[in-house]
Amino acid sequence: MEPLDKLKLMTAWDTEPALTEAELEEALTGAALEDAKGLAPLHEEWTPTYDLNAAAAASWLIKAARAAATVDEPTAGVVTSKVFDNCRAMARIYAAKRKVTVNVR
Repeated sequence: MEPLDKLKLMTAWDTEPALTEAELEEALTGAALEDAKGLAPLHEEWTPTYDLNAAAAASWLIKAARAAATVDEPTAGVVTSKVFDNCRAMARIYAAKRKVTVNVR
């Protein structure tokens, strides 16, 4: 499975507050890592390698921001504050799983 497809599953991307593919791709770009050969993401021979947990955490924060910007409608059937809380909880879960890399030179 491709990284973008995995990230879609990890973020419930098409569930409100929804994310776009462009936003998910941007999150992946921000979570790019050196590959197994030590090549940086900007190297032309880089094998796409991502910290999917970091990308998911960033994506859930976007969803939380969208939830925070909405107003509860009495007839909506969904309490926005709960959606916000759930998005923040998911961001914390994935943030706790991020990879930590240290380069010693």
